[in-house]
Amino acid sequence: MSAYVVTLGAHVLDILGRYVTHIPEGQGGLLLDEIRLAPAGSAAGAAVGLAKLGLSVATVGAVGNDALGDVLIRALNSFGVDTSHVVRKPRVQTSASILPIRPNGDRPALHAIGANAVYSIDDVPWPLIEGAAHLHLGGNDSMRGLGRDGAPQILRRARDGGATTSMDILSEGSPKLLAILKPCLPFVDWFMPNAAQACKLTDSRTPEEAASRLLDLGAGGVVLTMGGDGSLMTTARERIHLAAHEIAVVDTSGCGDAYCAGFIRAIRLGWPPAECMKLGNAAAALVAQGLGSDAGIRDLDDTLRFMRETPLRPG
Repeated sequence: MSAYVVTLGAHVLDILGRYVTHIPEGQGGLLLDEIRLAPAGSAAGAAVGLAKLGLSVATVGAVGNDALGDVLIRALNSFGVDTSHVVRKPRVQTSASILPIRPNGDRPALHAIGANAVYSIDDVPWPLIEGAAHLHLGGNDSMRGLGRDGAPQILRRARDGGATTSMDILSEGSPKLLAILKPCLPFVDWFMPNAAQACKLTDSRTPEEAASRLLDLGAGGVVLTMGGDGSLMTTARERIHLAAHEIAVVDTSGCGDAYCAGFIRAIRLGWPPAECMKLGNAAAALVAQGLGSDAGIRDLDDTLRFMRETPLRPG
């Protein structure tokens, strides 16, 4: 049985600055404490977390044939992520975001879609997908080049090869997007958007209602991240809420991707789903304490220690 994990989907280079209390008018300036670059996107960000947690990871997607792409590929390689299946697209820029981080950790985003939108079904490395132990499809909603049938086909062929599967999205969510995602859900063992995305996808008033609707559409299980309110797991057999860790938040960029990475790592360790939530929770909390999606997590042992020793928020 294969031991490697594949992440396929959005690859983004984040340019982050903290702390941004306001945008100066005209040509005014603002001094920041820190500016840095970080690999991000629902596939690349999860790949970094998975590699740090000790898994063999190959990431699949597209970047431009430009300097931004060079930086993104180099950053992923520095964490041990296999980028040999990331295609370089000419005449299009690497997807990138400018993130002015607010003092409370919020991060409005200025985004250029770039190469993610032109990744196509013809670019998919099928032997890699069909041989994976786990496939995480991250941000396929930003990959218009896959068309309506590409993502379900990728998930189905991974499942046929014996992989477990998970999926996350990048955009805010809407009923229109749900219509596009719906064919994917029967091939997804764990759908892992945040609660706000899930509510917008399903036009639901509560995370619980949204999770139930997504289960009805075929997802094997639904895990919703809820920031400082923790996370909610719903399956046909159980519903579990887990509080977030008590931490000082620096930046929430990449926390959802880190949660996915921790959850997937725990799946590979053979943990039951309720315990998988705990490792996802810890990974997300570690990332939230640094700047960028590649911050915080050091390795599996350190993350396990944090998980066991750091208290959860009351309530």
